[in-house]
Order: sequence, then structure tokens, then C-alpha cells
Amino acid sequence: MERLLMIFVLSLLHINGRVCMDIIGGKEAAPHSRPYMALLSNNELCGGALIKPNWIVTAAHCHIDNQSYAILGAHKVDDTREQQKIRVKKAIKHPCYDMSLKLNDIQLLQLEKPAKQNKKVHVIALPKREEHIAAKKICSVAGWGLTDSKKKTLSNVLREANLEIVDNKTCKKAYWKNQQPITSSMICAGPLKKRNDDSCNGDSGGPLICDNKYVGLISFGPPICGTPGMPGVHTRLTDNYLKWIRDTTGGD
Repeated sequence: MERLLMIFVLSLLHINGRVCMDIIGGKEAAPHSRPYMALLSNNELCGGALIKPNWIVTAAHCHIDNQSYAILGAHKVDDTREQQKIRVKKAIKHPCYDMSLKLNDIQLLQLEKPAKQNKKVHVIALPKREEHIAAKKICSVAGWGLTDSKKKTLSNVLREANLEIVDNKTCKKAYWKNQQPITSSMICAGPLKKRNDDSCNGDSGGPLICDNKYVGLISFGPPICGTPGMPGVHTRLTDNYLKWIRDTTGGD
């Protein structure tokens, strides 16, 4: 218990800029309503999605090694009674990941042993093919971590937020001054005007859910979470990424 809480404190001290992301605003999720959520920890906090009992999808920029572990079945972080803590056996970044341009920001984590599935821990299905999500569609993200980017306050419970899909043309304009490419392998989400909810430091790699389907994962956003006119950017689960995931993890 004390070690886990210490990791949370240390992870906050390691945050520089907007390396990882979590939930600003939003609301507390219903306990265990997202049984696929994984909390990943090493020198930083990230999120992920359990897609097979022994495989997790997360963002490639999350620093994961064989000293990292996944916590499954968590709602309150400090309530460890029914959590499953499993060490990461292997981390596999996408072969074309480009850290400087934030391209192909996706990686797979193989766990040392399969998770035991139950009501609080369960895999999420990968889409059979790439989902085309229309602009203005309301989707959701979830995670632990910063609830206030100024106060640097971490959440002890899983929080969730609804975000609006933004078309890539508009998203490109938003990031033009940052010289950040927005590609067809990315999907943007977040109201462009007044912003109350956003993802922020602490939960990169967490899933983007639209119509109860897993369509992407949190990648990056503006330097200050919730900046009006700058939506968050997610790695889209394209057909190419889905093939890579299935080939790497051994089929469907």
C-alpha cells in the first residue's frame, strides 16, 4: 500500500509538460464500469486497455520496461483488496513510432501471466475494422491522475469525461503553429470553445470509447490541458494498427 502511494507521488514529480494525460473535470466513473482499464506505473503513470488476458494496448511514449507493472480491477487506487497487480514481461513499441513527431504512438505490453477475468477485470474487444467516427460525435475517456493542472492534484478514483470529436482539418489548423502534424492515423476530441473537461497529465494510452467501441487511445494535447481551440489528439485504431496488434499478439 505505502509503496503504491509513493509511486503516485514520485510519478507526479516526473511530469514535465504534457507527457502523459489524465482527466480534468468530468466525473467519477461508476465503480468497475470500465473493467478493461489498466493503470500502468514505473517512473510515470499511464493508462491502457486490456485486450487479451495477457496483453494491454497503451501509448508508445509511455516509458514501460520489465520493472513496470499493470494494476487491473482498480477503482480507488488505495483499495487494493481485489486489484490484480501483474508485472510487464515485454513492451513492444510500434516499429514506426516517431517520438519527435508523435507519430504511431502505440505500443503493446505482454504481461508475465494472464489476468483472471471477472466482473471487475475484463478484456475490451478490438474493432474488426477501423471505425470512422463523424465530427461532433460524443465519445469518452477515463483515467486516474491530475484533476487540476494548476494544483497538480491526482485522483484516487477513476474519473471519466465526455469529449466531442473534431474533424482532422480543424484539428490541423489548431496545431499548425506548433508544427505538429495531424495525420489520418490520429483522431481529435474536445470542444473547441469553452472547455470544462479534458484529458491531462497521468493517463496517456487510455482508451477513447465511442458508442461502446474502442476506437483510439490518448496520445497528446496542448501544453496546458483544456486550452480552448486545441482538442486532445488520440491514436486512431486504423486497419494497419489492428493488423499489427493481431499479428503481434497471435491472432484474433
